[in-house]
Amino acid sequence: MRLRRLRLRDQWIQGLVLLPLCFFLPQSLQSAPPGIPIALQWKAMVSEQNQAWHRLAGSFVRPIRLASHKTGLSPMLLAAVVYVESRGQAGAVSVAGAIGPMQLMPATAWKVLHVNPWQTQQNILGGAQFLQNLLKLFHGNLTMALEAYNAGPTRVASGEPLPPSAVTYAKTVEAFLRRAEVGTASSPQKHILHQL
Repeated sequence: MRLRRLRLRDQWIQGLVLLPLCFFLPQSLQSAPPGIPIALQWKAMVSEQNQAWHRLAGSFVRPIRLASHKTGLSPMLLAAVVYVESRGQAGAVSVAGAIGPMQLMPATAWKVLHVNPWQTQQNILGGAQFLQNLLKLFHGNLTMALEAYNAGPTRVASGEPLPPSAVTYAKTVEAFLRRAEVGTASSPQKHILHQL
């Protein structure tokens, strides 16, 4: 009898702890089939999100985590930028001369960000710091910050028409970010070109 009362008390306490979470649960968990504890559903969803951004990050999970920790930017956002910028290639060099996973221009990397663009960790951290500065410059507007990351902050701030590639770039990064956030990202190779 005492054991039964203890079990009921524990279930009641667990219910009280989890009840506030119900107001913040994603719709997918609120409509989940009965019988599966919410805590297990939540854990599965978080695991799925991790797998989604890990697929985007490829071999750069650790440097992205570190850059995220230092800048406060979402690792999912940084992973989306890395994927769209370089498809996860550490030694990628663009036609314009941008280098590495975050495709930093050498002059910006050395003189403004004070990082070595050829060193992967510094490249990702430098790119994250640059994106963080752009988000501050554009008052948290992610679309404008991403367009500025691609086309340059002066061009975006001036209000002049942007090249279509910069608009497409921002939309692509945001699309991959949304997929990672909801944990439904399928393999990015199957998609054409993607918080603060």
